[in-house]
Amino acid sequence: MNSKLLFVLAFFITFSSIDHALAQEDENEPSSSYVTVTTLHGVDGFDFDAWKEVEEEYFEKVTSKIDLIRSHEVLMSFFAPQFGEIKVINVIDSWEDIMTINEMREALVQEAWPDEEERKAFFEKQNSFYQSKHSDEIFLTSEFSKDLIREAGQNRPYVFMIRNNILSDTEDEDSYENYKKYFEEVVLKNNKVQGYYPFSHFWGDDSREFVEIFVFDTFSDVEDSQYESNALLSKIVPEEEDRRNFLSSLFSAIESQETLFYRNIPSLSK
Repeated sequence: MNSKLLFVLAFFITFSSIDHALAQEDENEPSSSYVTVTTLHGVDGFDFDAWKEVEEEYFEKVTSKIDLIRSHEVLMSFFAPQFGEIKVINVIDSWEDIMTINEMREALVQEAWPDEEERKAFFEKQNSFYQSKHSDEIFLTSEFSKDLIREAGQNRPYVFMIRNNILSDTEDEDSYENYKKYFEEVVLKNNKVQGYYPFSHFWGDDSREFVEIFVFDTFSDVEDSQYESNALLSKIVPEEEDRRNFLSSLFSAIESQETLFYRNIPSLSK
């Protein structure tokens, strides 16, 4: 079995030992789903077309057939070397589904490659594209999301802007309400923002992590969206000083921030 798949399997198996009461507590939140993020790194001198052919085969025979995976994206760094970093993002409804998916994946692998030698050869080939270095995280979704509406038959990638926020220990008392207002009056109404997905930390290196994913049609829309956001904000907070105070309150909840850009692989999207 390839190391990429082993990463994911080990990732899921590890969490079977987490205290059930903790998992159950989060599952009782009706608006939250689980988001698993695996970050992989490719080897130097890869053949993109060969990599894509292998991953498409695995996607068609395994991932696409697992209905419990609500959403699946494979993202590649937009500016860094093409294969320097790959993020595999899955959205799953419940903790039980995460465990069930593990079993379904194993069964589908056996079905797709029943011959042991052929199965071994396929995963050795898939494994050859990746370094052993990887990381795994789990997040929870938020009610403040804007779903991407995909065009039928679209085969070009979207631009994914991922903003990694580290939340501060203290914040303005109006910060949450201002975030809600900004989401409803600016993000939702911004035509350049095709999708918006905020994720809160569940398991990973830093419990303060709050991730926002913005989806754009083209990279030029990233800059254009800033102008549109400023115009929309001016409508709800017309006075300049009030806008400064509003933004100050909004960003008081954030201690630090890093923004990175990725593109998805449409043939590996679900």
